Amino acid sequence: MRISKDARLGTLLLVNVYWLPLSLQEAALLAIAIPAALIRLAPLTHVATYAILASLINVVNVFLPWPVGALSDKLRGSGTPRQALALLGAVLNILGLVAAAYAGSVSSFYGAVVVATVGQAVSTTAYQALLPDAVARASWGVASGIRGAFTLLGTVFGLMLGGLFNPASVFLTCAVLVAISAFSLRRLAPVEHDEEHAHIRDWHDFVVVFFGRACIVFGLTLLGTFVLYFFRDVLHVADPSRGTGMTGIAGLIGAVASSIVLGVLSDRIRPYRKIIVALCGIPMTIAALGYAIAPYEASIFLFALIFGIGYGGVLSNGWALALDSMPAMRDVARDLGIWGMATHVPAIIAPLIGGAAIHYFNGSLDGYRALFALAALSFAVGSASVLLVKGQQR
Repeated sequence: MRISKDARLGTLLLVNVYWLPLSLQEAALLAIAIPAALIRLAPLTHVATYAILASLINVVNVFLPWPVGALSDKLRGSGTPRQALALLGAVLNILGLVAAAYAGSVSSFYGAVVVATVGQAVSTTAYQALLPDAVARASWGVASGIRGAFTLLGTVFGLMLGGLFNPASVFLTCAVLVAISAFSLRRLAPVEHDEEHAHIRDWHDFVVVFFGRACIVFGLTLLGTFVLYFFRDVLHVADPSRGTGMTGIAGLIGAVASSIVLGVLSDRIRPYRKIIVALCGIPMTIAALGYAIAPYEASIFLFALIFGIGYGGVLSNGWALALDSMPAMRDVARDLGIWGMATHVPAIIAPLIGGAAIHYFNGSLDGYRALFALAALSFAVGSASVLLVKGQQR
C-alpha cells in the first residue's frame, strides 16, 4: 500500500522513535514490574497497595498534561522548541526510574514512581505535539499508524522485559532506553499548517472521539492492571510475570502490521476512519467476552490473539481521529493534553472499580469474570460510539 506523497519515511520514523521506550516503560512497569515489586514490598496488601498507586499515577497523568501542553505551546510560540521540555521530562523520568530500582520501602517506592510518572508526563506531552507539528495533515493517518506500531512494539518488548527480569533490572533498563532514544528529538523540525485557530472547531466530533477513547482505555485498564494477579491468584501459574508477558505478546502479534496498514488506508479514505475503528472494536469485544466465559489458561492465549486483530486498528486510527478533531497548530499541545484526559481519567477509575470487584468476590474467579465482562462492554460502547463522528473535518 502506497504512503502519501506528503509523507517522508525518514520523518515518519523519526517522529515516532521516542514513542518506543515510552510504550515499553508503560507496559513493563504498570503491568508487571510495579505489581511484582509490590508483592515483595507489601506481600499482604499488594492488590490494594497497587490499586492506590495505579490511580495516583493516573491522577498525575490527568492534571499535568493540560498546563504542560499550554506551556509547550507558549514556548514554541516564543521560539523555544518543544524538544527542550521533552528532554527536561526525560531527565526527571530517568531519575525516578533509577530511584525506584533501589527503593526499599513502599513509601520510597511510591515517591520514586511518582517522580518518574511526572517526568514521563512532561516529556510525553511536549513530544506528542511534535507529530502534528512535523508531519503534514495529509499524512497524519500513516504517521499515526507508525506510532501505533511503535507503541505495540514497545508494549511487546516491555512485556518481554517485565516477564523475564526482576523489577529492579526492568526499571534500570527503561531508564537507559529513555536516555538513548531522547536524542532522536533533536532532528525534528515543524512544517507549516494553514489553520491557526485557537479553539476546537467542532465540539461534537471532539466529544465523540473523547468518549470513545475513554471507554476503550477503561476496558484496557481493567484487563492490564490485574492480569498478573489473575495468573497468580486464580490460575496459580508458577511464574505469573512470565504468563502476563506471554499473554500480552500473543495479543500484539499481528497488531503491529494492522496498525500501519490501516493507518495508510485511513489517509486514502479519510471520511471512513470512524468505520475502521468501529469494525476493529468487534474482535476486542469478542476476546474480552471470551475471557469472562472461559477464563482458563488453555484458552487465554487464543483470546489474546483475537484481541490483537482489532487493537492495532483502534490504536492507529483512534490517534488519527483525535488529530482530525484538534484545533490549529498553535494550541495543539494544550488540546492534546485535554484529549489525553480520555486516556487517564478512566485509568484512575478502572483500578478502583476492578479492585473493588475482585475484593467483593474475595479474589475468586467470579470477580475476574465480572471484570472481563465489564471490559467487553467498554470496548463495544467505545468502538461503536465513533460512528457518531460527522466525518472528515478538514
